[in-house]
Amino acid sequence: MPDQAQGLRVLASQARAAFDLGNSVVVSSRNIAPARTIAVTSGKGGVGKTNFSANLALLLAKAGQRVVVVDADLGLANLHVVLGVSPRYHLGHIIRGEKSLRDVLHTAPQGFDILAGGSGIAELANLGHIERQRFIHRLAELDDLADIVLIDTGAGLSDNVLSFVTAAEEVIVVTTPEPTALADAYATIKVVSRDNPDALLSVVVNMAATEAEADATAERLRLVAKQFLDIDLGILGVILQDPAVPRAVRAQRPVVAEWPAGPTARALGRMVDTLGYRESRPAGVRGFLNRVSHYFQPAG
Repeated sequence: MPDQAQGLRVLASQARAAFDLGNSVVVSSRNIAPARTIAVTSGKGGVGKTNFSANLALLLAKAGQRVVVVDADLGLANLHVVLGVSPRYHLGHIIRGEKSLRDVLHTAPQGFDILAGGSGIAELANLGHIERQRFIHRLAELDDLADIVLIDTGAGLSDNVLSFVTAAEEVIVVTTPEPTALADAYATIKVVSRDNPDALLSVVVNMAATEAEADATAERLRLVAKQFLDIDLGILGVILQDPAVPRAVRAQRPVVAEWPAGPTARALGRMVDTLGYRESRPAGVRGFLNRVSHYFQPAG
């Protein structure tokens, strides 16, 4: 079976070729395949969502993908803390026209870029129509700079979170086997399936004690989603409890960088394989931002 890097490169090549033959969105002097937009969310906090996003981004980058992670958690934006970096600028600087997208992007040591959200997420609500279109135009450059844009949302079902998960073309819901986490994950899946029915929706079971517990949790969610929502929920993968993870968090380093042969790295590697061979017809960052903008009405 081809390795994950080869699979992702083949997928990217095919997508670019197909896109060149169809309708294109011009964001530079050449036609390119638009980026995939993948929202990573959770029904509640404390399930390892941001840590998952950071480690997934690293492995996607190692597989040859150009990755940008957008920290879209307004309340607890801490992606930079997990990675041990300090971005100088954030989304608000782009909104106010103080910096360009390339100025604001912060390259992490692990080989992918970060777009810090900060107060910029809240500022979106105060933009008029012309300002919003200008902002979308500025961020649409991500289609030229990235193959995959990961949006690390906040937890729960606030308007801020919903604006991103109902606009992304792919949504990954992270949960644990804990009953409250499962209930909140199901609530998230229900809303996404209703408001974003075309999204590729999948779940990751994190911090399970055993493989049996992880598989049972994933299967329970899949069956409930099929019975009550009539959707085929994808199971992206499971991650078992790993003592290396809290050590990596304390060191502010992704666990897959500290222990690349460890169980968490292997589990995430399998998820990268799955993402690489998953069929996707991305509408790109511009399409994503146009959908997000519906949640942010003009000021006044």
